[in-house]
Amino acid sequence: MSNRSPGEIRDPETGKLDFKEIWYKARAAFAVLLSVAVLAGGGWYVYDKAQTAWLEYRTAEDYIGNGVAPVEVTIPKGASLSQIADILVLADIVKTKKAFTREAAANGDVSIPYGRYNLKTQLPSKVALAMLLDPKNIVHNRMTLREGLRLSQQVTAMSKATNIPVKDFQAALKDWKKLGLPTWAKRGAEGFVFPDTYELPDKPKAAGVIKLATAQFNNIAEKLNFEEGAQTLGYSPYEVLVMASIIEREAGTNDEDRPKIARVFYNRLEQGQKLESDATVAYANKITGRVFTTKAERQLDSRYNTYLYKGLPIGPIASPSQKSLEAALNPAEGDWLYFTVVNLDTGETLFANTLSEHTANGQKLQEWCLASQANRDKCNGK
Repeated sequence: MSNRSPGEIRDPETGKLDFKEIWYKARAAFAVLLSVAVLAGGGWYVYDKAQTAWLEYRTAEDYIGNGVAPVEVTIPKGASLSQIADILVLADIVKTKKAFTREAAANGDVSIPYGRYNLKTQLPSKVALAMLLDPKNIVHNRMTLREGLRLSQQVTAMSKATNIPVKDFQAALKDWKKLGLPTWAKRGAEGFVFPDTYELPDKPKAAGVIKLATAQFNNIAEKLNFEEGAQTLGYSPYEVLVMASIIEREAGTNDEDRPKIARVFYNRLEQGQKLESDATVAYANKITGRVFTTKAERQLDSRYNTYLYKGLPIGPIASPSQKSLEAALNPAEGDWLYFTVVNLDTGETLFANTLSEHTANGQKLQEWCLASQANRDKCNGK
């Protein structure tokens, strides 16, 4: 009978390893490990199945994550939330109509503007709704018309922005009484195409695009009480618009001097002097990009040539900005009869009461023009 303790793996008498005992222990350990593995595997299986079921439950009606691929979608004008949901489902932006309408309802009185939007496919409804309500995601189709441009130049800008042929705009302008101009307009749309940035419709037409700008002119004119203001000055609204267009071209970027320029021209009108505006001569000669005019150009027989004819020209010469409209309505107080810019870089302008003062100021301009080649190029319109 052996006197070794149970579980010893060496024979106490010989000191040798008992391989039979080792086998028993290894088999027992393996059985324990196998049981643990079975239990762990079963637990993982259960966890995996539960996770899959939870994921399927969560995505049955809605996507999760941050979306997949960029996509552009159009929301029509007047579309209801139900119709918007259908559009989003069709574009695979949201998974179900139910999820999106439920999310919209949870956010109260939601109003989604019509237009085009940059979104992503397979978005959670909450994210899709937030993106639709964020103006940054709207795809803009804009047109910018700059101040101081004559109508022919505005037509070119409108055609470029819309891809509508120039001839279509020209045809629409011939029937100018249907373009929403004020009742006091006389000679077409020149001066009434208000310089601003406009949101274009999806399928613009020439007449509709022009009406965007003429409607804005009407809005600004109403805001400024334009007709009443003109009457107070003793001029017709059309005459004040003509004055504003001249101020726009003569002032350039010099905003602070616009009311003073207006005063100079009103003073000359009231004293029966010719306006002698180079801007009107440039318009008559179809000249752009040049500040000064030549003696020959100033002799052109045109009712826009204020070197030849007294009074205002017969129509506007450009699209005036709101600042020029305001200056024409509210000229500064003063006795000036002359003005001249003496620095084309800064727009510095000097005003004079007498011809001798004006001649001296003109000399300062000549000195500036001759100061450098760059200055000479600007004076020559290069």
